Amino acid sequence: MTSQELSDSVAPDLDSVALDNIEMTPKELPDSGELDNVEPLDSVEEVQCPRCGMFHTGGAFREACFQARRNARRCARYGLLHEDYDVPARFFYGVDKFDCEFFVPDVEKLEMHGNTIIVPQEVVKKLDEHNEKMKQTKISPQTNKEDEAKQDQ
Repeated sequence: MTSQELSDSVAPDLDSVALDNIEMTPKELPDSGELDNVEPLDSVEEVQCPRCGMFHTGGAFREACFQARRNARRCARYGLLHEDYDVPARFFYGVDKFDCEFFVPDVEKLEMHGNTIIVPQEVVKKLDEHNEKMKQTKISPQTNKEDEAKQDQ
């Protein structure tokens, strides 16, 4: 059977279905008094979330709560999460935390490749200067040992 034959055989004939053939009787609709007696389903259970304290239905609340909290932490300037860029900023540039105002000075010129921020050349120059200053302020282990020896005398 080809796909064309399958689609023709499955398609319903809408002309044969008429709204006039559908009848609704008052017995099918519940009275307003019956709505008070409706019990909640046992399978749907409200659980208090340990993270936010709100009540979520079903067992999938953990992921929904996680995503809601994650979305609430997004940066107001450009919509990304700073925590996603903390480790690369520390590894590549030696800074403790990702600072969007430093790495992305102009949001209009923000360039990204997937989730990777393309750092502008002016920021790279600032980072190089920062790294040079950090290297100059660090004390080498040999110099430190010489200073300790002088203090002992």
